[in-house]
Amino acid sequence: MKSWFAPPRRAPRAARAAEATPAQLIATGAIGGGADGIDNEPGWRRAGSAGREVPYWTRERAVQFSIAGYRSNPMARAIVDTYVAFCVGDSGVSYQVTNPDVRRIVEEFWTDPRNQIGAGQELGLRSNLLLGETLRELMQGPTSGVVRYAPLDPTAITDVTLRAGNAAWPEQVEVGGIGGRAYRVAAVDDKTGLRDGEALFWTPFKTLETDLRSMPFLMPVLDWLDSYDTILSNLIDRTALARYMVWDVTVEGDDTDVQNFIRDRGGTHVPRSGTVEVHNQSVKWEAKSVETGAYEDSNAAKSVLTLIAGGSGLARTWLADPEDANRATSLTMAEPVRRRVAGVQKMWLACQTEFTRFAVDRAVAARRLPAMVEAADPRTGQAFDIPAAQSVIVTGPEIAAADAAITAQVLLNLSTGLENLRQIGALSAEAAAVAARKAWEDFVGVPYSADLDSPDANPDDIATAIDDATTRPSPLLALVNGE
Repeated sequence: MKSWFAPPRRAPRAARAAEATPAQLIATGAIGGGADGIDNEPGWRRAGSAGREVPYWTRERAVQFSIAGYRSNPMARAIVDTYVAFCVGDSGVSYQVTNPDVRRIVEEFWTDPRNQIGAGQELGLRSNLLLGETLRELMQGPTSGVVRYAPLDPTAITDVTLRAGNAAWPEQVEVGGIGGRAYRVAAVDDKTGLRDGEALFWTPFKTLETDLRSMPFLMPVLDWLDSYDTILSNLIDRTALARYMVWDVTVEGDDTDVQNFIRDRGGTHVPRSGTVEVHNQSVKWEAKSVETGAYEDSNAAKSVLTLIAGGSGLARTWLADPEDANRATSLTMAEPVRRRVAGVQKMWLACQTEFTRFAVDRAVAARRLPAMVEAADPRTGQAFDIPAAQSVIVTGPEIAAADAAITAQVLLNLSTGLENLRQIGALSAEAAAVAARKAWEDFVGVPYSADLDSPDANPDDIATAIDDATTRPSPLLALVNGE
């Protein structure tokens, strides 16, 4: 396999190949600091660096091939577009706010024609997956507190400064080297309790918590994408070659007999289609064609594709080649994939929530909002005061729709069990009610509302509420937990 980041492994004959060569350890930063730029000495670490720093040339090359792969390799595009479609596609990303005053600020921020937060979700997540990082300059109105942003290229980052040497607290990002600019990374000010800064810096795909930079999402499968492309390209070339057929003609006798046959026939040209070639028993014609090796290449391609899909967190049936996969098998394989895709979505929504809360905090700093606002718990309807930014959360589409038949059967069985336990005295009516509410939220996926307690509730109204909550989920917001 041709590696894009390090020379191929070479092991003695009949010996097991090592997991990585010294060059690969250096290229991936696994050796703990990489190598210096003069004599390639391993173990070298730049002063002030933290964690096992990945060499800049490795990250830059990974970004280059990730972008090139998305633009030219159909499988790379399929991987990225699948994540983007499930995480922010379909119904899209939306916000939930439990205070009307804060909602006005959030709506202004999201619908600002210079921001277009909702419309830019797909492009933003795609860029984050391909670049591995997101860097956005924050532009604030000095008196209005209005926030706008400008995307910056993370590959232009030359240095990341930490606060108190803590890798979890990036304090400053330097862009452009000499003559460039240093941006203060947005964070909560310990004195005011409000978010402030000049840039957002998201690094979701770190290997270690001590890393400073993040790597492109496709980096682990880039070489394998290249191998998959090579296998298919070779198969296509051999298939084209197989279209050329040659004739092997055997003439009994010596070379003189062969030359006489060619002279009498008028050359070695291929017989024209529809003609008759007459010869005696001393001449034998046999057609020759090239074997394409399609069976072997197809199996090899499936094996490589399985590795690519697994390394990117997807099942092979989600990318291509649905053969030999029935519905039961696909559903069984889907659960791990859903969880991995949901993990990426959770990361992105957390970034968008922090982005939106930054805009709310700047409105508080400009005195357009009070620092504390009143919010209502959607479970009980109880009102209490929380920081203005905490009343906002960003939600995304469901990764996979719940199976209504399974949900209904589970709720039916649960209700029967609760009723039996209540009748024999094992559960009180209150405890059964609490269990039923919990089951409603877990299996229906909609927060339980006090309105559902009414015996006179209209089923059509309940169905409408469920449909609205499914399209635009009503947030629990984890208000009690302070999120």
